[in-house]
This record gives sequence, C-alpha cells and structure tokens, in this order.
Amino acid sequence: MTLFVNSVDPLTLYTNRWNILNQPVDPSQPEGAPARHPQDTAGAFHGGALIASIRRHPLESIVLAITVIFALLFSLFIDGFATFGNLSNMAQNSAALAVLSCGMAVVIITRGLDLSQIAVMVTASAVFGLMLSQGSNYGAALVASLLLAAAFGVLNGWLIAFIEIPALLSTLATAMLITGFGRWGILQGEFLVLIPKDLPVMAFLATGRLFFLPVSVVIVLVVMIATYVLLRRTVYGRVFYAMGDNFIAARLTGFSVRIATIWVYVFSALVAAIAGVIISSASGTVDFRIVTNGTLLFEVIMVVVLGGIPLRGGRGGVMNVIIGVLLISVLRNGMTLMNLSGQVQDLVKGMVLISAIVIDNYFNPRDTETDTQGDL
Repeated sequence: MTLFVNSVDPLTLYTNRWNILNQPVDPSQPEGAPARHPQDTAGAFHGGALIASIRRHPLESIVLAITVIFALLFSLFIDGFATFGNLSNMAQNSAALAVLSCGMAVVIITRGLDLSQIAVMVTASAVFGLMLSQGSNYGAALVASLLLAAAFGVLNGWLIAFIEIPALLSTLATAMLITGFGRWGILQGEFLVLIPKDLPVMAFLATGRLFFLPVSVVIVLVVMIATYVLLRRTVYGRVFYAMGDNFIAARLTGFSVRIATIWVYVFSALVAAIAGVIISSASGTVDFRIVTNGTLLFEVIMVVVLGGIPLRGGRGGVMNVIIGVLLISVLRNGMTLMNLSGQVQDLVKGMVLISAIVIDNYFNPRDTETDTQGDL
C-alpha cells in the first residue's frame, strides 16, 4: 500500500466523512441546508464567518482570548515582559515543550496516552550526553539516542496493540521500567549526566542560529511540519483519526490498526528524544529528577488539551498544539518574572489542568456509542 494519500486506500469512508465535517460553515444558510461551494461565496466574507469559526472551535477561541489577556496584563504590569529578548528566551525555553506536545498530540488523537514520554526523553538524552562526553561523534550519539527511543516506542506500541494493555497502565509501567533502566543500566545509580558545554555541537544547539532563528526554534518548526505531514498527508494520518473516532470501525477498514498503534508510540518516542537533545544542550545536564518531578508531563498534557485536542481522540492537529503552547509559555514566563515560587506555579498549573479537562468534557462529551472502544 502506498503511504501517501494520492493513491486509492481503504479509508475512503473516513476521507469523505472528514471532508464533510471540515467544510466551511456559511452562517447565512438556514440550518440543514446543503453546504455551498466555497466559490459560490467568494468575496462575501463578513463578520459572520468569524462568528461561525468561533462556534466551531469554542475551546481554541477561549484559550486564544485568555492568552491575549494574560499577555497584555503581563506587558502592562511586569517590566521586561514585552521586550524582544524576553520573547526570544520564551520561545527557546518552550521549544522542548512544543516538540513533546507534537508527539503527545498524535497519541491522544488516536485516543491513547503516553505517560512514558518524559522517561524516554531523559534516558535517550542520557545516552546522547554520555557518548558526547566520552568523545563520540555527534552523529553517532544522536543516532544511538534515536534508536533507543524508537525501541522504547515499539515496546509501548506492542504492549498496547498486541498484548492489549490499556495505554494508561502500559505507559505508566514502561515509564518506571525505562527510568530504572536509565539510572541503573546506563548511569550505574547516578541521576545526573554533565555534558561539556564547550563542545562545538552543544554550543551551536544552545546559542546558534539558522535563518536568523535560534536552532531550537528551527527544530520545533521542522517537527511541527513533520507532524502536519504525518497527520494530514499520509494514509497513516487518516488511520490515526479513524482510530480515535471509532476504533472498531477503523479495524474494519482493512488497515492494520495494530501496526499503526506501534508507529504512533514510535513517533512519540522519537520526538521525545529530540526534545531531550534540546534540553540537554541548553542546560548542559541530563537530570533524571525531571521524571519523578512530573511537572513537564503535566504541562505537555495541558498544552494538548487546552489547545483543543479532546481526550476522546479523533480530532486536532498542529494548530491546536501551537495554541496550547502559547498559553502555557505566557503563563510560565509571566509567573517566573513575578518571582512566584515553584509551589505556587505548580498550584496554578494544576488548577489550569483541571479546568482544561472540565472544559474538554463540556465541549467534547463522551459518545455513548463508542465510549468503550479504544479507551485509555
């Protein structure tokens, strides 16, 4: 079967359904009337189109409005927030969060969950850092960390797809397994890896620029483009949406949803390894306490849910990740500039996460027809 969607594939039913659900809404038409062709309304754009877009994407609209309000408040009352230097630092500090969220978004779209993502990130970056500190070539260190991450992704996918352990339980177990493997199998009981920051590769990743942009931001853009292509331009992407929409029906399309599940978790693991490279190059360390702290994992889930990707799966994309990252980045940077303690920041993040889940349940109620299919 050809990978790209230009070929004929067994997902025609879901393709047609997807096109129907994503047709632009014309607010001037009466309810139930057939949709007009876009060319019929060319040049007729007015405020009703914006209102219709808000009605179709209420959560995203609310989150964008809240982001703008917080950004304006921080700009008015916090010195240095609206400066170019601070905005550049905010973009670089949020790079790893954005990369991780792309992987988590793909997983949640399939109605899954990857609680091992941070453990994979830290363990893969530990291999990367150790090999560099021991004089290995940068390319070899990167390939080794990516291969290890891919192996962890295959393990997650195999447990979920073939052993049929729920994703919540299987990735929780593998998170502990991977953390133990990293600390005792790789670091011999240590929890910290120090990477020389004077290495040319580390200096380039931390402070270098490509096309006038920080390297970390360029990496984020590349990962987002890859995620968009995967979700919107490949047969696998259609299968991912079908799995989240109705897992049983996705099986009946003739495509192997088990293999697709493995690819989902391999992708999540690979982007986790990339995020680990970003973090380790910026700090010069790999710290396994990031796993036990748990804050970063909560932020990743907050980004995905606040961005408008429902935990029920079947919907969402890269734009939702961007929306979620914007809000979390603004909140995190503003609270840091206000000198709020880590405990207070965790309290605020916890309240935001609970609010996001409640709002998600309101705007995306459980479908009683498919509520037991492919559950977390």
